[in-house]
Amino acid sequence: MAARLAALRRARGLSMQAAARAAGLNTSTIYRIEHGLVAARESTARALLELYGVRERAQQAHVLSLLRGDREPGWFDAPEVPLALAGFLEQEDDAEVIYTYRPRGVPPLLQTRAYAEAAVRASRRPRATAEQVAGGACLVMRGQRLLDRAGGPRLWAVLDREAIEDPPLPRPQDRLEQLDALALAARRPNVAVQVARPVAETGFLYQGPPFTLLRFPERDRPDLLVLHLQREPVLVDDPRLAEEHHQVFARLALASFRIDFTPDVLRDVRARLSGSTPVVGAEAAAGASGQWVLR
Repeated sequence: MAARLAALRRARGLSMQAAARAAGLNTSTIYRIEHGLVAARESTARALLELYGVRERAQQAHVLSLLRGDREPGWFDAPEVPLALAGFLEQEDDAEVIYTYRPRGVPPLLQTRAYAEAAVRASRRPRATAEQVAGGACLVMRGQRLLDRAGGPRLWAVLDREAIEDPPLPRPQDRLEQLDALALAARRPNVAVQVARPVAETGFLYQGPPFTLLRFPERDRPDLLVLHLQREPVLVDDPRLAEEHHQVFARLALASFRIDFTPDVLRDVRARLSGSTPVVGAEAAAGASGQWVLR
């Protein structure tokens, strides 16, 4: 909590003295709070968050839940993790099953470091610094440990073929390494990867933003819909919208190559990119596999 408030103040370009004046506090109070010598009152913490530009209720609640002791701090609470991402990463860390679809993009849980760096550059261009690129990629790599954790979540990802054939990677070797990483992930028992078939064949076109659905182990805890918008992920706790996106994901899965054909599809794309002979037969267009179930 102390480190987060200090980082937010510095990011706002405020000195301790300026923050204290603006918040009606003593500079020594800001110092003691930021060095963990005292716990801030909730009203004080809320005022400081407002002063530092944190006005989204969900982001405020994420920070204040630490102050109240409602939860144990996680890796996503580190001050270098953008607060706009921390709430989503916390929910993802709690999930039992993760369903995700990102048109034209590979989900962060399946990205190589080169892809993660390229994604940061593409999203922040032209202002991405080397430090921002490295920090963003490290955050992606740290988040992937979730899938290695004993008792961690299962991941089901649907990929657009365009996302793997035309990634933001100029180096051919980086493109091939990303395909190999997807193939390796697809062999894991807790990961299912599908590649979408052409819209002309399926007749289904999703026109919304990238999204993730999180299902939790607690049976009374509703599924959470996350929309990955341009600036930050938005957590949507509307059960009706979550159910609508479950139906969308089901249609995407049914309109994709079967899960057990994913290795062949990826080898086909790899062969095309490397100038070799494609290996996928026509039978790979036989719809979705029953290996995993949505519900």
